[in-house]
Amino acid sequence: MTSAAPQAEVTIYTPLASPFHEQLNGETVSIGRASDCTIPIKDRYLSRKHAEIVPTERGWIVRDCGSANGTFLNGVRVDREHPLQGGDRIRLGDTEIVFESAEHNTDRILAIADTKSKTTIAIPIDQIEEPRKATDPARLKTLSELAAELLEDRPLDELFGYITERVLLHTKASRAAIGVLRPDGTAFLNVEVRRHDQNDTSELRISRTVLDEVVKEKKALAFVDISADEKLKRAQSIVMQGIRSIVCAPLVIGDAVVGVLYVDYFVSRMISEDDVRLVGQIARFAAIKLETTRLREEAMQKRIMDEELKTASAIQRRLLPPAPTGVAGYTFAGMNRPCRTVSGDYYDFVVRPDGRVYFVIADVSGKGVTAGLLMAGLQASFRIFTKNDPTPASLMMQLNVAFKETLFLGRLDTATGVVEYANAGHCPPLWIKRDGVEELGDTDLVLGVVTRVGYTSHQLQLDPGDALVIFTDGLSEAVNPEGEDLASQKLQLTLATLHGASADALSKAIEETVESNVPETLLADDVTLVVVSRN
Repeated sequence: MTSAAPQAEVTIYTPLASPFHEQLNGETVSIGRASDCTIPIKDRYLSRKHAEIVPTERGWIVRDCGSANGTFLNGVRVDREHPLQGGDRIRLGDTEIVFESAEHNTDRILAIADTKSKTTIAIPIDQIEEPRKATDPARLKTLSELAAELLEDRPLDELFGYITERVLLHTKASRAAIGVLRPDGTAFLNVEVRRHDQNDTSELRISRTVLDEVVKEKKALAFVDISADEKLKRAQSIVMQGIRSIVCAPLVIGDAVVGVLYVDYFVSRMISEDDVRLVGQIARFAAIKLETTRLREEAMQKRIMDEELKTASAIQRRLLPPAPTGVAGYTFAGMNRPCRTVSGDYYDFVVRPDGRVYFVIADVSGKGVTAGLLMAGLQASFRIFTKNDPTPASLMMQLNVAFKETLFLGRLDTATGVVEYANAGHCPPLWIKRDGVEELGDTDLVLGVVTRVGYTSHQLQLDPGDALVIFTDGLSEAVNPEGEDLASQKLQLTLATLHGASADALSKAIEETVESNVPETLLADDVTLVVVSRN
């Protein structure tokens, strides 16, 4: 940790969530699928701890943490670490992170700092509309105009900026900002800033003590930034003197403070109680409008998603085939257990006229209809390409051009029991042998990451009683209520006792192991497997 690195922020774009902002405040930020990362991201191409953004004396750097699928900066893979500049784009799997330094992006920064401040007026938000002996007609006019302006529906991502602009206009402030807080109330998740002076690029700072009072005590406050007092004698302009007066009010939804409305004035201006009440009432308007817009968009998105899920579920049911039967000397099984309505996993079998059997399992990118369409495309390509009886490595190279998946495919010679296989970043399968269970760790790069890449075919010999179990990461990363991994040891211990079992028996044993150790509510991903067993 170092205080030398300038303040900055990143915007995270990931397929399974709306874009969100993360402020960088001088501490190392870890990124990955693990819940204990600073920025946990649900992206199946990410490692548990994939990369870090690290402050140094010269600025910020991005560092890969030995991830399986790599960290890419502006399209170039980062082998060790690389300095960051404003506008840089970091690609991690299906996730893109845009880096912005505070110097170039002050319209997204509302800093929480340990500055000194002196509160002059404090009004509980539930008393903000109490009748007063002399109500200010200008304040009533402002509220009426703002209420009328907010009647029109706008997309949520535009609404933040629109409200901030109207607040700046109606309060005649130097700067106005809306900040949406993280659930723990210690930092801002999203910030919109507007300035009266378009040439002003100074940073907004709010005292941590003031923020605590606004959030925890639900008060609208007027206060003076007294940390700037010593600068007044040396200042050559009003802006250089620092903030003279500030009003901050909570955005309250129900009993929770979800954000703050902030206005400040560079000019010498006394803040009155009416000013504080005005900002407090505007904050109530803004909170209600933001919440109703969020709920409306969520409802619309849910209706769209429900229709997508119905379509995708129908596509998927048609695509996942029954396992082959009647192949002398062998049994096969395929199983898919989605953690939601629609699975993102795919498996397939192709039995060739010469008796060879191709089998494939993949973790398809995307969700809903997108995943269903990708599955349809993958199935069509797999079945077309296998007609020429390619090696698994050759088939993998053909699929690499069109798809971005983790994928394992194999070709079984039923006459000899030899299995040729290739692995594109997929979970290591388990080979059940007479003397135990072996994990097949050989793997190459995920499909679609690099257009021209070589894949390697490997071989194993299925002797009588041997079996090959291939599965997706929904099984390998399943955990019990105590947080213990299921797949590695418990699953191998179970399978080690089942040498000679049929594919159906092995599939059923794995399902029972999952059901007995991992409640359905704890499944974080789809569980899909393919079993090839020699009698």
